[in-house]
Amino acid sequence: MASSFFATVSKMNHTTGAKNKIKLSVIVLFYRGERWIQGCIQSLQKQSLARSAYEIILVDNGGSTPSVANYQGQPNIKVLHFSENYGFAGGNNKALAQADGEFILLMNQDVVVHFNCLEEIMAAGVQHPQAGVISANMLMVSSNSHIDRHAPTDKTVGLYKLTRFGYAAYYVRETDSEMVPVEFISGNAMGFRKNMLADVGGYLFDVRLKSYAEDLDLSIRLKKTKWGMYVRPEAVVYHFRDQAFTGNVFDQLRKFVHISCNRLLVYYYNFPLKTFLAKLPLLIGGIPLKVARPDGSGKFHLFYFWVAIVFLPFVLVNFGRKANKSSKPS
Repeated sequence: MASSFFATVSKMNHTTGAKNKIKLSVIVLFYRGERWIQGCIQSLQKQSLARSAYEIILVDNGGSTPSVANYQGQPNIKVLHFSENYGFAGGNNKALAQADGEFILLMNQDVVVHFNCLEEIMAAGVQHPQAGVISANMLMVSSNSHIDRHAPTDKTVGLYKLTRFGYAAYYVRETDSEMVPVEFISGNAMGFRKNMLADVGGYLFDVRLKSYAEDLDLSIRLKKTKWGMYVRPEAVVYHFRDQAFTGNVFDQLRKFVHISCNRLLVYYYNFPLKTFLAKLPLLIGGIPLKVARPDGSGKFHLFYFWVAIVFLPFVLVNFGRKANKSSKPS
């Protein structure tokens, strides 16, 4: 399906010259990501899409992943070093300013990319001009999973559904469609047209959020525009999700409060106060529900549900503090 596009890109590269040959910019933001570098970058370098058609922008966010410097000087690779951690929102916004492609693809660090993924994303962009955002098909895997990057893709597609409780729930289903319309696009493996940003306030992510729920904010802003949001089932990305509840317990609790607060802030920022207050009971109810069933898990974790209930007051206090001093994003 994407082979005709591949030929088109090759022809455009030949006729437009070196200066304009980059059609796609892939941005990978690394934060404490040393363990993921090799698998992620190698899978992006070895794609069916002509290597001359896309660049890879590697970002060492906050000096946390210094070995990205090993890729400095390689063809069509840019390496950026940020002296401070700007979060997922600020880090990607800054990296975007260095991108030459008119189509951008954001990747998380903890992924491996199927051999045809980039070509399928670009083909979808050509075939569907109304699509402002095109996500890859994100399949959750374990670090012990065997991944065959050259295997034929099946009908399985990983999607997010925006629930009435205000959070996005991950699910998997089968489809014969080449494009699946959605109401929420994850920031992981998200492709978008650069010119789409003019219709969503002129910026990609809201830097007030720093990390987490910035993709929810973008999805809500996009729903107010002419642009459609889609998932391309043939563009597969394998996402490692082994560590949902690991690490220092205090760090996990801080992360829970931050993420839950951000979700409330997104609705507060994007809706009139009356509408937000009407939604608030369901939004609050969604906090423990989301924690109890993380992405890719078919199990309801009752313990985490009750932990979330106990720490809800901390979420609400943090939300009130941030909402009171918030200003428009730059």
